[in-house]
Amino acid sequence: MSRLPNDATLRAIIELACRAPSVHNTQPWAWAVRDTMLLLRADPHRKLLHADPNERDLVMSCGAALHELVVAAAGMGWACTVHRTPENGRTDLLAVVTFSPREPDVADLGRLAALEQRHTDRRQVSSWPVPRERLDHLAGLVRDHAVVATTIPDHLRPVVVSALENARAHQSTDEAYLAELYSWTRGGTEDGIPESSLLAAGSDPASYTRFPSGTLADSHDEAGPSAEEWLVLTTASDDPLSWLRAGEALDAIWLSCTTSGLALVPYTQPIEIGSTRRTLQHDLLGDNSCPQVLVRIGWPQRAYQPLPPTPRRPVDDVLHHESSASS
Repeated sequence: MSRLPNDATLRAIIELACRAPSVHNTQPWAWAVRDTMLLLRADPHRKLLHADPNERDLVMSCGAALHELVVAAAGMGWACTVHRTPENGRTDLLAVVTFSPREPDVADLGRLAALEQRHTDRRQVSSWPVPRERLDHLAGLVRDHAVVATTIPDHLRPVVVSALENARAHQSTDEAYLAELYSWTRGGTEDGIPESSLLAAGSDPASYTRFPSGTLADSHDEAGPSAEEWLVLTTASDDPLSWLRAGEALDAIWLSCTTSGLALVPYTQPIEIGSTRRTLQHDLLGDNSCPQVLVRIGWPQRAYQPLPPTPRRPVDDVLHHESSASS
């Protein structure tokens, strides 16, 4: 029989879930307790009006938080049953979660530890290659979320680089988009992405990023080029349920990478622009599925120092109580 964890435990679970990655670190989720259920809603006030008008990134971000909630609960002795609810294109109520006690196992505890260790490291990766079996393992993880992870072969990587550059060029002419971007990276809010997490000017991978320069120094001091791998996460459909699933899948492989010491950086910018999204769908996927996010994976360089955590909203800002009569 389902029941909620006690208040202190539930708050601890939600605090960990709110460590999830989100577009521009907007953290666009809201949790509500109703009877013995926990509801996940998208917070429309934290939507990116110019970068994400159709709410794809918003819903994916909430999907990542949903996955981290399930992981946090499992590590603290609670199994979650998730009913995903984006219907008829609506994104207000995304999921209903119920809980039941369950003893955590070693894998649960390992994923729990990864929640607070996970971060976005945009610096160049090392020259050590990522083993094929590791990529196959990640592909297996996303299949559990009805998502497919396709490794991009070397001869198709120019398609990815071109899509990233074309999307950046397209958005760089949109003044409203740029103002929104800077508001989340230049201290316009109490959260967003701090300069300490953004690459300093002149960094080699700058063509990959949409963000203005920050203070994070980057250099490739190892012999040989960076041995990065690129994946594209895809779904059969392109609707809010697919976006939610894609966010869950992204977080699942991110936590797995964190546990094994790999660095992961997601790129959604080419998916946000219709022309570059169609190019990826045609040139990478043969029009057989819908791209949701590009992912760069690699081993960090040994000389890198750990990055400071990015700011997070307090639990009281994201957790509320609703009566049964609430809609």
